[in-house]
Amino acid sequence: MRSLNSHRQLKRRQNVFVSVVMALTVTACSAGSSSQSSSLLDGIGVIPGNDFVGQVTLPPTLAASIKFPPIQGPLVGSVAKGNRLLVIGDSIIASTASRYGGEMCRALLPLGWQVAVEAEPSRFVQFGREVLRVRLSDGWDAAVVFLGTNYTGQIDKYTSDLTAIVTSLKPRPVLLLMTSLFRERQKEVNGAIATVASANENVSVLDWTSISSQSGVLNRDKIHPSADGRAVLVTAIGKGLGPAPRQQGKCLSSTFTDDSAGGDEMPDVATTSDVSATSTPITGPTTIATGSSTTVSMTESTASTSSSPITSPTTTTP
Repeated sequence: MRSLNSHRQLKRRQNVFVSVVMALTVTACSAGSSSQSSSLLDGIGVIPGNDFVGQVTLPPTLAASIKFPPIQGPLVGSVAKGNRLLVIGDSIIASTASRYGGEMCRALLPLGWQVAVEAEPSRFVQFGREVLRVRLSDGWDAAVVFLGTNYTGQIDKYTSDLTAIVTSLKPRPVLLLMTSLFRERQKEVNGAIATVASANENVSVLDWTSISSQSGVLNRDKIHPSADGRAVLVTAIGKGLGPAPRQQGKCLSSTFTDDSAGGDEMPDVATTSDVSATSTPITGPTTIATGSSTTVSMTESTASTSSSPITSPTTTTP
């Protein structure tokens, strides 16, 4: 009953936010107080309040300076029907998987998500479709997709593949990440992501472009996150997801684990990099207590995956 009441309160709050945003003009938003401008995003996103007590962590070198732009669209956790989360990506996401530092699970489990990371180095957008052919039937409630850093320059093909991914996942909520601008044509990719998001109501967007442009987040290649940047990445994803509707976090096993196309950009296997030096609240539009009521398991479950890894053709990282 408490969960039902909380859900109703959340829906009422979202409706109020939408009404407020529609009533504001761009001029009023730019001229308003700092507290007002930090609460609304031009009618398409709401920055969560400070009433969620769950935490993910940032390294002290970035905790005081990093800026997180608001999510464009609803928090995934506010519309998801359950807590099984599929995270799809290339080497950037793979570097946070359990076979490396495990930052993704460590950040999202306290929020109640059951997380499977399906990511491999040097993968293009069509990799997402391959993952879904194998894993879509495994009962997911939401997804995070970060594909576009590896880009052939064929914007129509990219848009078509990304649309197919989002459509396959409907009605599940999807969080798409924009790419860093390490080259000019990435603007095409980000434009396509925005277009797909605007055409699909189940999609929210995380502006990794802005986050990754901040000092210390990326390596020298301006593509892959630094050790500290990986903590920033999973923190940002946690902010885009918010708390899961069910609070029993778990790190699930991965099926796609072919790292043969990876290079020096990948962290050492099974590192234990500490992303818990400084606690930073993950804020959300509801309050869900963590602690004894939240089960966090870092033991990988193999119940719903094949024992033999399924790999995709290797390609080169830009």
